[in-house]
Amino acid sequence: MTLSERQKDILQKAVFEYIDRVQPVSSSWLEERYDMQISPATIRNELLYLTEEGYLEQPYTSAGRVPTDQGYRFFVDELPGQQDVDEIPAEGDLYEIGKKLGEASSSLIVIYLPQKSFIWKEGWEQVLRAPEFETREQIESFTNFLGDVERGIRDFRAKKLLEIYIGKENPFSKEEDFSIMISAYQKGLMALLGPKRMAYQKNIGLLHYYGRERA
Repeated sequence: MTLSERQKDILQKAVFEYIDRVQPVSSSWLEERYDMQISPATIRNELLYLTEEGYLEQPYTSAGRVPTDQGYRFFVDELPGQQDVDEIPAEGDLYEIGKKLGEASSSLIVIYLPQKSFIWKEGWEQVLRAPEFETREQIESFTNFLGDVERGIRDFRAKKLLEIYIGKENPFSKEEDFSIMISAYQKGLMALLGPKRMAYQKNIGLLHYYGRERA
């Protein structure tokens, strides 16, 4: 299935707005937020089509749309290869940079050093600020996800410098509400864990910056 350029544009805007605002995105909001040069009815029809094709979903009747795994995947695949960021200092050891990365990305950082069989985690305070973790059940689910990642990362073999798994795609766990970005740098692996509604564009830039400075 091929989306038109207009449909791609509306989908990218809808995913970006949901990541930014944590609110279902409506046609009226897109019309107010962007000068799209098309009617509200056209935006509604395109949102309906994108929902029928599995990129978006409607939490309840008359609500706006939120991205599905498929919608997030489209958004990530359409991002430029590298983003410029300046949140991480160029100097510092692996642990200092990991701490800064956790703060900048609002994600949980997992570092695995296979030569030492060592796993180090950083960023609980940052990631749990996300509204997705308002209930104990959600926190327990994320804790289970983390445990699965810790066990699976020891046998993980990266096929490319940066890999991103969204929801059901992740190879580590049956928990489906989270995403993981995992990079192979120097003598180990570094992963960013968080809700599916993570700042992919920013986090890709952070990991590329980390890799450039530490390669």
